[in-house]
Amino acid sequence: MGLNKTNGNMYPWVTHTWNPLAGKCQHDCSYCYMKRSFLGNLKKYKGEVRLTEGELDIDLGAGKTIFVGSATDIFGEWVPGSAIKSILSYCRKFPNNYLFQSKNPRRIAEFLELLPKNSTIGTTLETNRNYNISQAPQPPQRYQDFLSIEYPRKMISIEPILDFDLEEFLMWIEKINPEFVSIGADSKNYDLQEPDSNKIEELIKGIKEFTEIRSKKNLKRVLKI
Repeated sequence: MGLNKTNGNMYPWVTHTWNPLAGKCQHDCSYCYMKRSFLGNLKKYKGEVRLTEGELDIDLGAGKTIFVGSATDIFGEWVPGSAIKSILSYCRKFPNNYLFQSKNPRRIAEFLELLPKNSTIGTTLETNRNYNISQAPQPPQRYQDFLSIEYPRKMISIEPILDFDLEEFLMWIEKINPEFVSIGADSKNYDLQEPDSNKIEELIKGIKEFTEIRSKKNLKRVLKI
């Protein structure tokens, strides 16, 4: 599929997505947008993990902000280290800004020295609670693993936002010290356990005291604005 320009459902600050890795994502998150997207029916995202033929030949250009692996998790435990190294090595050939986001941040730590310049690393923390809606590491484990990574450019995605414990969740986020936090809601009608609008507003207020908030359009539904 090559390099793709983002649409309104992606992070507004990302210009392109690139998915060189094929195969089924074994995190199997119950709310995964791929499950209700045409992408989920593509042969590319089924079967064993593999590098997609031809993807490491395309021109990634320069001056873009590229989310690498937006349709899967290139740092999943099932992904061979050789594939990760190949992807990162190819990215380093092109002077872009890159986002590498994973629900398995422990694995990112293994490849920090191979990241291209101007990379941002991120993880998803939908909540501070365990809801058992994914085969990925639970949020408390993701928090601990991401916190332990010493890297100057971090971001956190709170999407889809799930009900949380305000004081503990704020403490987690502040300790991680991200450059910014992206917050979004369930946009695929998965009937998730969401916090009320007042609680979300308190979370946003608290986060703004120490870092930037980048709210997604789909958050308006739960904020009732």
